[in-house]
Amino acid sequence: MHRRVVALVVFALALSASAAAAPPSKAPVPNASANAHPRWHRANPAEIERIVREAIAASATSIPKGTTIRSVRCGTVPEIPDSPTNVTIEVTKPARKAGISSTSAVLTFHRDASVVARVPVTLELDMSPEAATFDVPKGAPVVLVIKRGLLEISAPAVTSEGADLGDVVQVLLRPSGRALRGQIVAKDRAIAVEELR
Repeated sequence: MHRRVVALVVFALALSASAAAAPPSKAPVPNASANAHPRWHRANPAEIERIVREAIAASATSIPKGTTIRSVRCGTVPEIPDSPTNVTIEVTKPARKAGISSTSAVLTFHRDASVVARVPVTLELDMSPEAATFDVPKGAPVVLVIKRGLLEISAPAVTSEGADLGDVVQVLLRPSGRALRGQIVAKDRAIAVEELR
């Protein structure tokens, strides 16, 4: 019995010595900046204008082609994040008339999947005569394609308002006059975005 106790003591001492001699663990140190709160700053007018122009350039449907941004106005000095992952802009459709006009827009700052800030701005635009013309004028004849499962139905229709390619507008079926919303995919073709009932 005495020998067994001595053996256990010797074994425990050996384990302690081995642990003391082992090199320290090199586990990675957590990156403090990874979980840090995003930093914010007050944006001056020049910075807001730059961000607006970049966001519009990245969005093909923000303003009509042939339209120049004369100026960007912001009613406040907004706080925006230093490093957003993405910035988008929603522009209210301007009046389609040649010359100088104004419209509103909203900048949205994203961090990953979250919206962290929205900044309303006013755009002063200079629209050329070409930009003032819709791709598909009001009353233009189009073929409306209505999809129901695997079935496609084509029907004659006319646009109830002027539209550009990609716009979703109301079209009127002929001859019934029934109204449906359709996306303009060509100058003479639209795809229904709601079901016919």
